[in-house]
Amino acid sequence: MKTILRIIFILALLGIFSTIFFFPISEQQPEQKEIKIVTTIFPAYDFTRTLSQDTNVNVSMLLKPGSDLHSYEPSPQDIIKIKEADIFIYNGGESESWIDDILKEIDQDNVVTLRMMDAVELRPESSNNIIDAEKEEKESESIEYDEHIWTSPKNTIKISEKIAQALINRSPDDTSVIQRNLDKFKEELNALHKDFKKLAKEKTGTLIVADRFPFSYFVADYDLDYLAAFPGCAEQAEASAKTIAELDKAIKQNPEKVIFTLELSNAKIAQTLAKNNKAKILTWHSAHNISQKDFDDNITYLEIMKNNLNNLSEALHDRPESNES
Repeated sequence: MKTILRIIFILALLGIFSTIFFFPISEQQPEQKEIKIVTTIFPAYDFTRTLSQDTNVNVSMLLKPGSDLHSYEPSPQDIIKIKEADIFIYNGGESESWIDDILKEIDQDNVVTLRMMDAVELRPESSNNIIDAEKEEKESESIEYDEHIWTSPKNTIKISEKIAQALINRSPDDTSVIQRNLDKFKEELNALHKDFKKLAKEKTGTLIVADRFPFSYFVADYDLDYLAAFPGCAEQAEASAKTIAELDKAIKQNPEKVIFTLELSNAKIAQTLAKNNKAKILTWHSAHNISQKDFDDNITYLEIMKNNLNNLSEALHDRPESNES
């Protein structure tokens, strides 16, 4: 009898252990499907990866690091990636006009498309304080809107809200995580906005940009004075004698001898002006694209903008020399 009871007890234990170790395996939920998101440029890429942290999302960028969107043409593989994506995020505007034809071929039931320029109030392209803009403006009769909307932290908040909603709609199980990421990102952007407001309130100089100028949204937000060589979407061109002369005059009148160039620029004009005026050359990063090294180092929009804050502060503040020994 004792032997029988012992056998029954052992069988019962085996039943319990098999329930614990085998049933959960057979009843496991299938892995959550990876959400594929394709973006055209760095701002869309960075905002999306920031908002999708800790979710099953794969984010890619079509524009190769170190290259210029204005000369970009999609490869057949790029077009396939767009068509196979769950979400496709692009900026819009003249530089991405090639997207219009692709959108006609996309299965709108399977691919969510998001145009960032739809998220903000657009500003028309302007020739204000742009030296070499007169010819371009005369040749264009229709209104063109400035594409560089993300240079304003206030706009970035609006864009991020739209991207977050698209992510939530596609992956509702991740709603709380995405919302948490959005709240944190907005908090950091608002802090950045306050820092720029403070900088603008204490300004003493003019921003001299010996390059293209994609910052009209930014300077409008903070009421900053500036002078630049070319419009934001101008093709790289040799500066005229007039352009050099006007920039040179502005540098001489500025309390801080600082000349700005854009990221990935050859800085030829700035180098000439700096030599003539013993001026310092700094980068004002538009975040349109980044170098391969910065991409490999996972640099973020927030890091770029904080670097801009430091550089702009140096150009706008007439500070006394340090007394540090």
